[in-house]
Amino acid sequence: MDNIVQPTAPEEVIPCEKTCPASAFQLATVCVPVTVVPYAKAGIPTTTCYGEPYVSPGKKECCGRPNGTCSFTLSQKILVEVPVVFGAKAVIGNTSVDCECVSAKDLIIKDNFTEEETELA
Repeated sequence: MDNIVQPTAPEEVIPCEKTCPASAFQLATVCVPVTVVPYAKAGIPTTTCYGEPYVSPGKKECCGRPNGTCSFTLSQKILVEVPVVFGAKAVIGNTSVDCECVSAKDLIIKDNFTEEETELA
């Protein structure tokens, strides 16, 4: 009977609200697929002279391929750090209530309520 609201006047109702905080925990293993996509960015090339220049008189045909290129492969083992933050958000569902039956004997009604106000109470 302690939880029943007892109005002091028909226009003034004192709210009586009790809450019961609760917490629930779910142990979970979280997972996210990670793909490592390699990339390479060339830095500024440095040219170093190797040996002394050789100068020959007249126009000679150069050896090698005209407008050709030289290729080589450079490999490097790397350590990739991938910062990942795991978390979770709580999504709550719809609320529901299981109301207990209330009988007339459980209600406290003040004498100054009208019959209509008594039905609303």
